[in-house]
Amino acid sequence: MAYVIEISAGSQQGDRQILTDKHVIVGRSAACDVTIDDPYVSGNHIEFWAEGDKAFARDLNSSNGSSHNGNSINPADTLTLNSGDRIDLAEGKAIIVVLQEIADAKNISPPPSGTVTFLFSDMYGSTDLVNELGDLKFRDISRTHEGILSDAIREHDGYIVKEMGDGFMAAFASSRNAVICSMEIQKTLKALRAKEPDLPINVRIGLNTGEAILENGDYFGRAVSEAARISSKAEAEQILISSVTKRMADSAGDLKFGEEMEFELKGLPGDHTVFEVFWDE
Repeated sequence: MAYVIEISAGSQQGDRQILTDKHVIVGRSAACDVTIDDPYVSGNHIEFWAEGDKAFARDLNSSNGSSHNGNSINPADTLTLNSGDRIDLAEGKAIIVVLQEIADAKNISPPPSGTVTFLFSDMYGSTDLVNELGDLKFRDISRTHEGILSDAIREHDGYIVKEMGDGFMAAFASSRNAVICSMEIQKTLKALRAKEPDLPINVRIGLNTGEAILENGDYFGRAVSEAARISSKAEAEQILISSVTKRMADSAGDLKFGEEMEFELKGLPGDHTVFEVFWDE
């Protein structure tokens, strides 16, 4: 379980980093993990890291110092951090806030705007699983499913809009990242099913790209509805994407797709061109 730090300095408003056992060095040097372009910030100013379920910080003998919740940091001290703590570098030239644990924070990046790729997924056959396994066992399976999808979405710079029972809605600034994320989800679940047959998690995924209204961290509009409808056409272990998403994601030519398919999508006029993404090759 990790913590997240949010860095604000000049144009870097709200940049976030997950803390792991790899030290994150913040400073003016271009070699730092987080570079802050301010002459009052030292080349290597401060470092952050996590061990187990705790997060830590240490001032790296900076010229203009650091403070922790208003108190000066002694470079010889290792600070144990808590959610909500504030670190000021060089008397406020940069401000770093320690956020809640990532298990309680869905996202480490802000919601994308402009042209966005939307991902909808759901656990295929979940109703039958509940009846077959019972509530307690199904909840265990659901937690595993939620962890795998949440991790994959974050690792591919996606934004988790909402969890919907046995499914997810996510948004990506990059259509390619959205497709690769979907492929990684399916590959991870396939490996899990082979290793642990008592975790029969199958998901179907649909993607579409377009502009939408962003309001209070949620999205509204035709592009969103189309992604949801495409997802509903998929079978277990299948990824279906719109022609717009395919065109934008396939710039490198290294992704493989099935033949063009035409679907009617509930509530949307006309036929819609959809492609299957081949991920198991």
